Order: sequence, then structure tokens, then C-alpha cells
Amino acid sequence: MKKLMDKLINNIRFDKRYVLFSIVLVILGIVTGSIFVVILNNSDKSIVIEYITSFIEELKNNNFNYIETLKNTCIINYSLLIIISIIGFTYFLMPLNILILFYKSFIIGFSLSSFILAYKLKGLVISIFYIFPHLIINILLFSLLVAFTIKLSLIMIKCIIQKKQVNMRAYFNKYFSILILFAIFITITSLYESFVAPSIIKFFVKILI
Repeated sequence: MKKLMDKLINNIRFDKRYVLFSIVLVILGIVTGSIFVVILNNSDKSIVIEYITSFIEELKNNNFNYIETLKNTCIINYSLLIIISIIGFTYFLMPLNILILFYKSFIIGFSLSSFILAYKLKGLVISIFYIFPHLIINILLFSLLVAFTIKLSLIMIKCIIQKKQVNMRAYFNKYFSILILFAIFITITSLYESFVAPSIIKFFVKILI
């Protein structure tokens, strides 16, 4: 297993330009999501508060469904991994990956502000454990994946325009290594998000709320 992991890691190298672009996009998404909660009308804010308080009550009353959460989390994370990967091979759909990464970042920002909206400063503490470290790790993984798909798409476009032959096998091998490594991390973060994070949040909810 260790040899496999070492081989996978050695095969992965990311272009800093595209990684930086992805990280900036993530930051913009989080900031936009955070601001969006603030500019909602009172009716929409009430819906958000009701959703958050309902989630907290489920934890407090031991009604939280951990298995269902794991199932939904895995479906979402693996679906995104597969969709982004497929789009990476279709260079003309590359902007969709950018939108997906922005939207996922937007949701993180929205979640942060939603907890703060519902519980003020106490909500800030809860929101930290709601997203850290699993959602942060996930968004970083997807940022790196999107960065690689952007580079791959641009290489394909360049080959078509300049009518050059490029050995794509090396890129595809690297791509496959990335997907395997990311799938392993996503499995770990999904388990954490479904079982560990709710327990930590529940602990702090009992203290703060």
C-alpha cells in the first residue's frame, strides 16, 4: 500500500498558475456565499435559520441519521469527482468545472454565514467544526483537480489549433493517479463528515446553546 501511495504521489505535479487560479476562485466563492446570506430578504433568512436550527435540534435530540448522511455525502462527493473528471477530457466543457468549483465554494461560504445568522458568535464556533477540516480538505482536492483539468483542456486545445501530436498517455496516467489518490482522501473526509464532525458539533452545541 505504501509503495502504491508513493508512486501515486510521485506521479502528481501541478502547475502553480492553475492552482493559484483555482484557489482565488475558491476564495471568491466563499466570500460571495457569505455575502449572499447577508443580502437575503427577511423571509429567506427565516428559512435559512429554520433549516440550521432543525439540523442542530436533530443533533441535540439524537435524531441525526449518520448512515444516511454518509450515503448522501459519498454520492455528492464521488459524483463531483466523476463529473469533473469527465469534463476534463472534453476541453470545450472546461468552463463547467470552473462553475462547479465556484458553486461548491459558494456553499461553504453560505453555510458559514448561515450558522452565524442563526446563532451569532456561537454559530461561528459551530460553523468552524462544520467545515473544518473535512470540507476544507475536499475543496482543496477539487481545486487541484480543476487546476489539472484546466491545464489538460488547454493542452488539447493547443494541439488542435497547432495540429501537433502530443503524447497524451503521460497526462492520462497522471490523471488516473490523481483520481485514485483523491478518491482515497474523499472516502476519509466523507467518513469524518458523517460520523466525527456531527459528534464534535453536538458536543459544542450542548455547551454553547
